[in-house]
Amino acid sequence: MGISKMSSTPLYVQLKNQLQDKILLGELGPGVLLPTEQQLCEQHELSRITVRRALDELAKMDLIERVQGKGTIVKEKKVGQSQIQIQGFTKSIKQQGYQPGAKLLEKELLTGTQSLLDLFALPLDMEEHFWRFRRLRLLNNEPTVIMNTFVRKELGDRMLEYDLSNESFYSLYYRITQRELIDSKALIAAVPASTEVAELLNTTPGAPLIWFRGVTYTEGCVPIEVNYSLFLGDKYQFETTFYRPLNLNLNEQPV
Repeated sequence: MGISKMSSTPLYVQLKNQLQDKILLGELGPGVLLPTEQQLCEQHELSRITVRRALDELAKMDLIERVQGKGTIVKEKKVGQSQIQIQGFTKSIKQQGYQPGAKLLEKELLTGTQSLLDLFALPLDMEEHFWRFRRLRLLNNEPTVIMNTFVRKELGDRMLEYDLSNESFYSLYYRITQRELIDSKALIAAVPASTEVAELLNTTPGAPLIWFRGVTYTEGCVPIEVNYSLFLGDKYQFETTFYRPLNLNLNEQPV
């Protein structure tokens, strides 16, 4: 979504939201150098004051940092990392008695950034391509999670043979590779919803979200998937074994 000068949302907020979403969903990974203020001004036809204010807001959120002589860099989130037992969204939701669903929002083949190569334990000077699949996950037909899943090109090419709106990704990994998923390492933090994310999740801008970054491994500690997700904060809680939805309504029976 571009910057709209006809919108009632201030221009600096629109730019901040756009960059925030790209960072939180892994499209601008840790260590990535952002365009200069001048480049952002030219790309979006904005004043330097507007661009600087947007970057100031991102810095306050601890998403970026300005490094003297280098520029503005996406920061790594400094939150606890833990190992969790593998259990995909679909299986976890069904075990709780809810009906899972998904909509494929976007798919893109991209060249791996240094942060992606690092998370996949690949040489940083390697030229590797990855598929990015963005999906809106549903709980009893209600949008609750935005997921950005990154896989290496060979696996992504095979996944495209299936209906990605209905398939469980974890089941697909096993079906395609015939290798069990062993464990996952995750980072978790609290973040506010941007305007665009709030619209997708049917909530209000600024609503509390749970930011999740997980790396899933097969035998031999081989990374097979990197996942960046934004969960509605009032629908989910995380455990050391798996994530599950909070009760939406104690008097309402799951459908």
